[in-house]
Amino acid sequence: MTPSPFKHTLWRALGSRLFACTPHTAHKFRRRLLGAFGASLTGNVKIRRSVRIDRPWHLSAGHLTIFGDSATLRLCEPITIGQRCVISQHAILATEMLDPLTGETTSAPITIEDDCWIAADALVLPGTTVHAGTVVGARALVAQDLPGWTVAVGEPARGIKPRTFANAG
Repeated sequence: MTPSPFKHTLWRALGSRLFACTPHTAHKFRRRLLGAFGASLTGNVKIRRSVRIDRPWHLSAGHLTIFGDSATLRLCEPITIGQRCVISQHAILATEMLDPLTGETTSAPITIEDDCWIAADALVLPGTTVHAGTVVGARALVAQDLPGWTVAVGEPARGIKPRTFANAG
């Protein structure tokens, strides 16, 4: 959904500033504010007031998803986040980037499936999918799709081990 130029200007001039000035525990108000600007937030999504969102109408997040302090969402294309996910502090999800060699801009949507954790200071690049249950380690660079139920680290991020549960079954 592309908003009217008025709505875009209203978000940049008023909505994003109001979002940043809300009380620490005002998650419900921030959800409603983002919803008024077109975000699709299902259930109890918690978004810290220091999260930077440039185009909320491209954001979709599922129940029990949490966005940590100073996370940055650059939403030129849609970002879809499943249920029970954590986007940790200072993580960056960018649906648009400039190619330093050609000078051209590329943009593509990002999908993060259910039960994922994007750890602190990680960078998720355009066109990637983080499949269900994946943990992306701190400071990792996600440049390609990551398989489900793995722990992924590094630059570029790659799965180093499967994610298992000690008391499962």
